[in-house]
Amino acid sequence: MDESATPLPGRCTDIVTQKKKKDRVSLFVDGAFLDGFHRDVIEKTGIIRGDLITEERYDELRRADRKYQLNNQIYRWLGVRSHSSGEIIKKSLAKGFTSGEARSALDPFIQKGYLDDASFAETFSREKKDRYKWGPAKIRQALAQKGVKKQYIDLAIENIFTEEHLIETLEAASRSAGKRLMRTEPGLKRKKKLADFLLRRGFPGHLVMEKCDELLKKLENEEL
Repeated sequence: MDESATPLPGRCTDIVTQKKKKDRVSLFVDGAFLDGFHRDVIEKTGIIRGDLITEERYDELRRADRKYQLNNQIYRWLGVRSHSSGEIIKKSLAKGFTSGEARSALDPFIQKGYLDDASFAETFSREKKDRYKWGPAKIRQALAQKGVKKQYIDLAIENIFTEEHLIETLEAASRSAGKRLMRTEPGLKRKKKLADFLLRRGFPGHLVMEKCDELLKKLENEEL
C-alpha cells in the first residue's frame, strides 16, 4: 500500500473479481482500492464486506498472498523438471521474494518428497556421466552452483563413480573427442589436447596423466 492509498484501519466495502486475472480479487476499504489478492487467500482468511481491516490484518493478507504466489510458482518450476533446493531459492529471489520467504516455502515440498537434494544430486550426476561423459570434478562444480550441499554431492559421486565406471567414462569421453583430436598434429600437441579436454571434462589430473598415452594410442589405432 502506498501513501496515496486509503489509510487504515477501515471497513471492507467491496471484493471485486479482477477483469484480467479472474483468480484474483481487488479489496476495497472505505470505498477505495486497497490491494489485489488471490481469491483463495481472501476466502481462506474469511474476509467479507464490513470487516475491519487494520494495518496488522493487511500485512497478514500480504504475507499470505505472497506465500500463495510463491507456492504456485514452485509447483510450476517442479512441473517442468526436478530442481535442487538451492535452485528454487535462487529463482525465488529473482522473482522478488525474500530469502526468508523462499526458505520457508521449501518445507512442505521437502516433506512431500517433491524436493529431495540427495536424489536430485544422484540423478543429475548419473545423467551427466552417462549422457555427456562428465567426470566427477565437473559434476561437483555444477551441483555446487545449483546450491546442493557437499554431503549430497559426495554421496552422489561415490555412488556412481566406482573405479571401473570412472575408467569407462574416461574412455568414452576420449572417444567423443576422437575425430577432432585426429586433426591435431601427432605427438605432444595431440597428447596435450587430449589431456586438456579430459581435464575440462572433470576427470582427476593424476588419472588423466596416467592414462593419456594409452588412450591416445587406442584412438590412433581406432581401438576405442
